[in-house]
Amino acid sequence: MRVMFTGGGTGGHVFPLLAVADELKRSHPDTEFYWFGSKRLEASIVTEESMPGSFVPFTFSYRSLSAHSLAYYARIAPAWATGMPTRAARAAMDEFKPDVLLSSGGYVSVPALVACRFAQTPYALVEINAVPGRATVAFAPFARKVYCATEATADALVKFAAPGSLVVSGYPCRGPRMADAHEHFQVPAGLPIVVIVGGSSGAEPVNRLALEALGDEEFARDLGAKAAVLHQWGRKPKPGELERLKGWEHYRAIDFDPLLCEIYPHASLYVGRSGAATVCELIGAKLPAALIPYPHHADRQQYLNAEVLGRTSAAYILDEGGPRLAEKLRALIRDVVLGAAGEVMRRGFSTLDAANGARAIAQDLAALLGGAGS
Repeated sequence: MRVMFTGGGTGGHVFPLLAVADELKRSHPDTEFYWFGSKRLEASIVTEESMPGSFVPFTFSYRSLSAHSLAYYARIAPAWATGMPTRAARAAMDEFKPDVLLSSGGYVSVPALVACRFAQTPYALVEINAVPGRATVAFAPFARKVYCATEATADALVKFAAPGSLVVSGYPCRGPRMADAHEHFQVPAGLPIVVIVGGSSGAEPVNRLALEALGDEEFARDLGAKAAVLHQWGRKPKPGELERLKGWEHYRAIDFDPLLCEIYPHASLYVGRSGAATVCELIGAKLPAALIPYPHHADRQQYLNAEVLGRTSAAYILDEGGPRLAEKLRALIRDVVLGAAGEVMRRGFSTLDAANGARAIAQDLAALLGGAGS
């Protein structure tokens, strides 16, 4: 089989497709892969995976009108108006000659999907967000298959997708690839691990919350030697910030590490945003979570993603603007590290078994193509 992937911009568009690729490599070792994307996150990640691809220097974004966004659109409009992205995608398809294209959405998938329509190449869509993306909605009517992480996502797409094309596959999660994650992250085995994922822009409030919660001296005295903390800042932390966390004996500050999710199966609690890729990784690792949804999406997509785990008590949902946020987080960490909260939350994953999501998509794709080229 020759499978072309498209999607990018965020991990939620990249890692699910890589999970499908892993499964296809196992079940159909002769499968060839190619990625069409932009020069954003996917370019570095896919290159590290040694997968060939085309990563073109164009961007697109949905933004409210302002002087800044008008200038932004003025910069990118010529490329789109002349059809450069679609021509680049069609050139990649003519060179690779895929049997099928699998799209995870994002703006970069649009030119590849348009090229598929012109070339009459079959395509399928993967949607793991609780709120289906615009590219998925726009191209669902002509997709051979639309793979949905949940029944709720499938219900949201039923009026757009072709009859019989919707498949509830579960979340496509990658399995662990690192032999010793404890050694990589320099945390002692046997200690509960709290993973905190902040960021330099939209997730910066998570960093501030972590500082407020962990910086409490009494809290640090009680738990500082009893748990390891892996904190991904999304930037370099300032010396003054690290000074506030010196009471935590096994605290590790990370700028950014794409392998952070490798520690998830061994961790006790995740603290951070609730993007679709994160929810996927948490389900795969059965990792209890304190989820702090990004509050500024008009469709509240991260709240809906978080509710997938919140409904089963596998996660607590903390409102970024809510009262006593640091106090609530401290209470949850204490209950997980010293009490039974972690085991209770972990049982909530029993109804969310999605470890075979990538396998289900890979098997269905192979059946769709009749094992072409295998």
